[in-house]
Amino acid sequence: MAKTIVKPWVKVFGVIVAVAAIVFGLYSLGQSGKDGSYFNFKVGDLFSDDSDDAIVIGTNTYAGFLPFMYLNGGLEPNEDSYIYQNYGLKLKIVVQDDFQAGRAAFKNGDIDIIYCTADAFPVEMSEGSDMNDARFFNISNWSRGADAIVVNKNVHTVSDLVGKVVACSEGTASHTLLLNTLETNGLSWSDVNTDSNIKRDKVNLKIVSSGLDAAAIFKAGQCDAAVVFSPDDQDIVNSISGSKVLVSTKQASNIICDGLIAKASYLEKNADDVQKLLAALFEANVLMNTDAKAVATAAKYFAKAYGTDEEFAIEGSKNIYYTTLADAGNFFGLNSSYTGIKGDELYSKMSRTYEALNLCKRPLSWRKASDPAIIEALLENPSEVKGNQNAEKPKAFTAPTREMETVASMSSKQLTIEFPVNGDILDNDAKALIDREFVSIAKEFSGARIRIEGNTDNTGNAAYNVALSKRRAQAVANYLVKEYGFDPNRFIIVGNGPERAIRDGVVGSNQNYRTTDFQLVNE
Repeated sequence: MAKTIVKPWVKVFGVIVAVAAIVFGLYSLGQSGKDGSYFNFKVGDLFSDDSDDAIVIGTNTYAGFLPFMYLNGGLEPNEDSYIYQNYGLKLKIVVQDDFQAGRAAFKNGDIDIIYCTADAFPVEMSEGSDMNDARFFNISNWSRGADAIVVNKNVHTVSDLVGKVVACSEGTASHTLLLNTLETNGLSWSDVNTDSNIKRDKVNLKIVSSGLDAAAIFKAGQCDAAVVFSPDDQDIVNSISGSKVLVSTKQASNIICDGLIAKASYLEKNADDVQKLLAALFEANVLMNTDAKAVATAAKYFAKAYGTDEEFAIEGSKNIYYTTLADAGNFFGLNSSYTGIKGDELYSKMSRTYEALNLCKRPLSWRKASDPAIIEALLENPSEVKGNQNAEKPKAFTAPTREMETVASMSSKQLTIEFPVNGDILDNDAKALIDREFVSIAKEFSGARIRIEGNTDNTGNAAYNVALSKRRAQAVANYLVKEYGFDPNRFIIVGNGPERAIRDGVVGSNQNYRTTDFQLVNE
């Protein structure tokens, strides 16, 4: 093939023309973003060679990463981006949907910061793991409908899952959602069967690699229930007759949260830059929660970068709450007045559960696995973070209606609270029982109402017993409101009296029948 010879003056002229075109293009593209509110990020690819000094962040195809798109305007370092213009930071965002490949890149240093859910982190912090130098240093968002348990027409409540087959990815956030949902019905990990032989007295787990696989198996009719991601849940409901969402993170709203992890050495060496990154991220988070225009801007870049459509990103954002600086402070236990769910609670609970399931061995404590130092530094100077960085307020419930007393519940957990004869006073043992068996459920499933049904034995006047059982149920609700700050309107109070005093054909007349039922009820 003949070689084309280009004269030097032609080369120079060509360079001049190219530079001029770039400069003009940059100027033109930047004009629409100079209103002070939004930046135009369409030039990100021009700075791909600047990645050597960029923070490399590993992500997957999840709308939880919309704030990063808003800040960076794409995957490559971008000197016209919001984060560079305001904080002097360059980001290189890596999309890695293969979890193991992403972790390998993190471990060998190709990725500086990567995502992780607090509940699944114990699996990676297991004794002997090569991830033990990782630290959970920020909470980015809460799943609020992005994860769901879909069921077929034969499943109506959590108790109906016993004897059924549930497709779920083991040791992941999906697994966490399933196990915590079973807990609301008095079931535990010991009630789960992982053998291929189906057991009628167990919840039979069909282990899959991801929520996507769980959805496919459910659609193929190979299971009765599946833990899936949005929008697969709605796709299933729309396409399979009789199917429905049994529970999602709309109800289990404080179970699955995305955070960021980095090696301890990286955080120490790059503390200033990571602090700037989090300040920018919290600003973007506020916009994702409140500003449809900002979401639309982020969705454009997300769709291009992640190979999706804009609607996928926008709809996905509706099932996510993006955390503020104050939310992060609460999560890491830096606010002594906060009574909601904390990272330590999520991590420690699932550490015990996953260790019992042999999915991890003696994981590091939360104190060693987390590093709130950068959040602490930002909280010392909160004015440096733009936007309303106040913490999310708990869901406000309207006063319960009479209809709510009889509507079908999602699940029911029964506790025997030993009230004194003819009494409705909780003693310390009763309070400890409630603390241990129900408070974490109430915190985790903060999007669901709680119906408390009081019961008595069948001795004495029936009308008196009905009134007594209702006072007992109310006493439990009053304790939860006073001690933990729950909304009193959240509780539906029912007094059954002696109606349920007969168990297994035996008529009872002692304290063993003084039970209290805790039921989760969807709005």
